[in-house]
Amino acid sequence: MSFGNIPVAETQAKIHEDALIQFEAGKKHVSRPEQRLSAPISAVDTYTADEAGPDQTHHVVAWLLPSITDPKQRLALRLLEGVLIEHSGSPLRAYLDSHPLGKAPSPLLGLDDSHYEMVFYTGLRGSNPEHAEAVEQGIIDLLTEVANSPVDDETIETILHQIEIDQRHIGGDSIPYGLNLMLEGFSTAIHDGNPIDVWEVDEHLQWLREQVVDPQWLPNLIKTHLLDNQHRVRVTMTPDSEKSARLAAAEQVRLDTIAMDLSADDKDILHKQALDLAARQAAPDDLSLLPKVGLEDVPTDISFKEGTQKQVRLSGQDSTLFEYEAGTNGIYYYQVIVPLTEAIGNQDTSSLPVNEVINHPLLPIYLSLLSELGTDSMSAHEMQAKQAAHSSGVTARISQRTHVDDSQSISSYFVVATRALNRKPEAIDLLKEVMEHSIFTEHDRIKEILQQRQASWQSNLAGSGHSYAMQTASRGMSRQAQLEYVRSGLPALNALKAFLGHASSDDTQWDTLATSLMDLHQRLISLPKHAVIICEAEQTERLSGLIVDSWTESKAVTSAEKADNTEANIPSEFANLHLDTALNGETNSVKALESGDDVKNNVLDVADLAWLVPTNVYHNASAYTVPAADHPDTAALMVLAPYLRNGYLHSAIRERGGAYGGGAGYDANACAFKFFSYRDPQCAETFEHFEASIEWILNEPQNDEQLEEAILGIISGMDKPGSPAGRRSKRASPTCIIAVLIGSAKCVLRSWQ
Repeated sequence: MSFGNIPVAETQAKIHEDALIQFEAGKKHVSRPEQRLSAPISAVDTYTADEAGPDQTHHVVAWLLPSITDPKQRLALRLLEGVLIEHSGSPLRAYLDSHPLGKAPSPLLGLDDSHYEMVFYTGLRGSNPEHAEAVEQGIIDLLTEVANSPVDDETIETILHQIEIDQRHIGGDSIPYGLNLMLEGFSTAIHDGNPIDVWEVDEHLQWLREQVVDPQWLPNLIKTHLLDNQHRVRVTMTPDSEKSARLAAAEQVRLDTIAMDLSADDKDILHKQALDLAARQAAPDDLSLLPKVGLEDVPTDISFKEGTQKQVRLSGQDSTLFEYEAGTNGIYYYQVIVPLTEAIGNQDTSSLPVNEVINHPLLPIYLSLLSELGTDSMSAHEMQAKQAAHSSGVTARISQRTHVDDSQSISSYFVVATRALNRKPEAIDLLKEVMEHSIFTEHDRIKEILQQRQASWQSNLAGSGHSYAMQTASRGMSRQAQLEYVRSGLPALNALKAFLGHASSDDTQWDTLATSLMDLHQRLISLPKHAVIICEAEQTERLSGLIVDSWTESKAVTSAEKADNTEANIPSEFANLHLDTALNGETNSVKALESGDDVKNNVLDVADLAWLVPTNVYHNASAYTVPAADHPDTAALMVLAPYLRNGYLHSAIRERGGAYGGGAGYDANACAFKFFSYRDPQCAETFEHFEASIEWILNEPQNDEQLEEAILGIISGMDKPGSPAGRRSKRASPTCIIAVLIGSAKCVLRSWQ
């Protein structure tokens, strides 16, 4: 497959002449289906845990389904999945969310169509071993109930709507868009399916609409592929605090046994192989074997999509509507933006809560709950169903960055967003309904979400430990770094665990939390709002008009409910995360910073720190204070990160050290230059490698080709093909990056080490 504006015949000919012609035709691998079970089976295993206590067992039930090569069947099973778990009001998800024998649904939930034969997963975590059969039987009973009752037309239409949004949404901002499309097609092509069926689904959607006219078609689908499917497996995973030690001991015994059986000749062979490997790893790669893009091929400027600004009235206040026109494939993207630190347009800055909202200890919890709860006229499940019927869902987040010229100042915006099909203008009013009418009185639903948040957070520690390590290492280097560490780092997880433990024995804590969240909510919705619409050109006028009409009448305009003190009565566990006035106070975990010209001295003096998590590997990080983004050294720092990774760290930490990965990065928000390793069997040795990489670049001869490779890597990230909606209002110039030289990079490194 290929993507781009080079003729396909030319691309394929080049690949053949330069590479494939050197090889003989290989043997084709044929995908074969699994041997089907004649009856369901179950298995029990253990996982490593620091402490093996109650409510730590994980139950998963899975069914093996047909292959992915039939696009209609694949889409039919996607419909089945949606009916069962699309949102919190869907029957299977709702059942698992509130299950009395566990704390949260399994992260293995739904249809996996990434392999030759598809799999449907469901399960529960935070349970106990003796509940395995009850959990499985409860799931079967729930599926039987759904299959015995015709699914209403509104639910089916909602899922078809979600499938269409997924198909029309043009992603690809994390990887090049064309590569994203090809990866989607390859999953079918490698099993002799037609990849075009993955990309062109309109006819299959029409077929699906014709099938669901029969009220028994969907129930029969559940019966065929789940209830009557004997290829079902239940796996129960229980915690084992001694497993890691047993595995290590068994490995050592095996190594000792092997060592005892080695002859002198065997040892000589191993020694020679080790020397050969070291020589191979130290040998420079012959880059002339690969096609080459040079710095001369890089444009001196990268342009991005520009929009227009329209002055409008939203919520009775002067506001700005940003309009961006792009090829969005029948979807529009809508955001409401609430500035928290800086004005947009002619906004009066005196009304901005410069620190009140940013510093609020409950802000991350508020963001995770806002679009998941009910309103003053709908329950949480009803509101989730409404969101799914008209949009991709509503999200809330804080967009926050460090100022380009001051590490102790931040720009912060509260953003509520959605995307919807052009024929679904209801999403515009839906977003407003979430912002203005959400309530925090459904304590059971809040409890479910927070328990799920804790379970997900804890289960991700081992896989994302390097991120938390870097966050911890850089926590004193900018105000944004402090906020991220305290709000989304391990202190926040500990606070959440402590609160849930306290609330389990004291129901009044839920009232306190709900009141604090509502106070924060009222403060936010009372602030001036601005809007962004990204859509196709012919839709701009219509959608912009609907946005203005939607905010003509607003609860916030006449609201007298705005809280005077949004931080009153915050539960004590979260209050400990508070950053004192204007980010210039001091707590046990975060100390004040004062702006100044001396960047090195303008940092928090924090101690080295280790967090203990249930894993038998290390995640290491070290950070150095560097200036904010608008500094002459920034380009060199950006280039140094991939240069150190490619030239030294990858070989030392991964190839010779045994870690899954390692490298370096420049973080403009944290004003930090970070070193890290991921799933690393080493600890002290890796920190020595971090230091040695600096000595290597300062004292050893360097390679201009590796520098060029690092520069091109940075440029490719800036100029990669993205989705039309994603390439909005950005500007970047690679000129300063291209100009980085080895000598200047060394000088910068000496300045900030």
